[in-house]
Amino acid sequence: MKDTTHDRLIETVEAKSSGEELAAPIDKQIDIEVESAREKRKLIFYLTWPALAENVLSSLTGMLDMIMVSTLGGYAIASVGLVLQPKFIMMTAFIAMSIGTTALVAQNKGARNPDGANTVLCQSMLLTIALTAIICTALYIFAEPLIRLIAGDGLSERLITEALGYYRIQILGFPAMAFTFTMNAALRGAGNTRATFINNTVANIVNVIFNYLLIEGNLGFPRMEVVGASLATVIGQCVAFIMALFVITNGKQYVRLIFRKCLKIDFSMMKRIMNIGIPSLVDQVIMRIGALWFTTIVTSLGDIAYSAHMVAMNIQMLSFTTGMAFGTAATTLVGQSIGRKRMDLSKVYVRMTQNLGLIASVIIAALMFFFGKQIALLCSDDLAIVTLSSDMLKIIAISNPITNARLIYVSALRGAGDAKIVAVTTFIGMLVVRPLAGYLFVNMLGLGLYGVWIALSTDFVSNYILVMARYKRGKWTQIVI
Repeated sequence: MKDTTHDRLIETVEAKSSGEELAAPIDKQIDIEVESAREKRKLIFYLTWPALAENVLSSLTGMLDMIMVSTLGGYAIASVGLVLQPKFIMMTAFIAMSIGTTALVAQNKGARNPDGANTVLCQSMLLTIALTAIICTALYIFAEPLIRLIAGDGLSERLITEALGYYRIQILGFPAMAFTFTMNAALRGAGNTRATFINNTVANIVNVIFNYLLIEGNLGFPRMEVVGASLATVIGQCVAFIMALFVITNGKQYVRLIFRKCLKIDFSMMKRIMNIGIPSLVDQVIMRIGALWFTTIVTSLGDIAYSAHMVAMNIQMLSFTTGMAFGTAATTLVGQSIGRKRMDLSKVYVRMTQNLGLIASVIIAALMFFFGKQIALLCSDDLAIVTLSSDMLKIIAISNPITNARLIYVSALRGAGDAKIVAVTTFIGMLVVRPLAGYLFVNMLGLGLYGVWIALSTDFVSNYILVMARYKRGKWTQIVI
């Protein structure tokens, strides 16, 4: 009898501990070698919908943070927004390492090597411990100089003080987020995007609940305002950490965290993780440096422009969710296809994720273009901020399909281990195209915030062209990591 689609998507595997013959509980392993286009689309959606829901909910939670602090006044929106880039700086190393973790777990799973996948996880966790200690210490010491550097001379002292309070609490809660990043990356590489969706969904709900309790002091809780919003975020991150730790240690997943096996450092595996992680780290650092520099341009335009910019940025992050979600599917499917020695199959999956991602991106772009004002009103009731940010959303909408297509190509290249070229294209975009375009549209043509977003879109489009060209050349199919 012919297998059903469901039966072909799921297969039983045996995970062996080193030196032991103990069979692990059954795990759902994706069968990437399904035949029909319909089955492949179903497989892509199987991986994409949890990632999409997770990304949407995370972005909505970020918007809700802004909405809930906006009741305190415009200064609160800007102070939370001011912390956005320093917060991303904290995340850069772990975003980079998680890319290496996801790619290597996916390739080991494709090769049906559970021991290898578990080794990747253990060594990634050890790297997380070291990096967390270094990064958190450094950023806490230099928190004030960093915030003041970003603020420049265009923002008020009150805004800077509130931003510092928010940022310092974020640093204290960062270790929980870092370890969650690493565990979720391993789960995604194994094809379990649903677990990370559940973890982060619960965390986001907890975040919103404590926002309500702590920002304005409801139900007998202390009124902590902007600091309360930061504390609520950290509480949510701690919940996500606890849930991820339970999932990855309960013995029911393909990839498992076995503490006693994480006591030994495997320099060879760490090197393989860093072969992808270091270029990705360079990519993230360049991106953050460029973003920080660009933020100083926006802050020089004043509080209203900066608040409108942050509203647009938060909505833009929501618009990226489709590209990020289909990118997650691309990383997993490309990695597992390469582990299975099926380069032809990896190309098929990239093409299909691009086509499906384009449809979703066009829909979102249309919503932002035609209903931008109504969306912006959800984030602020200041008419000047709403009007300006809704205009920015029109610019974002035009470039959104291309930007999301870039995210999918980048994810596919990373799944193959081709992370160096991504760093190169980011360098060109952030440190060449964006500054030149910014100088032209903001300084020379005097377009203000409009010029800022035209420059950003110019960077996104040029970066898409570069990564698409790299993918089309096909050199990523020859990389060994």
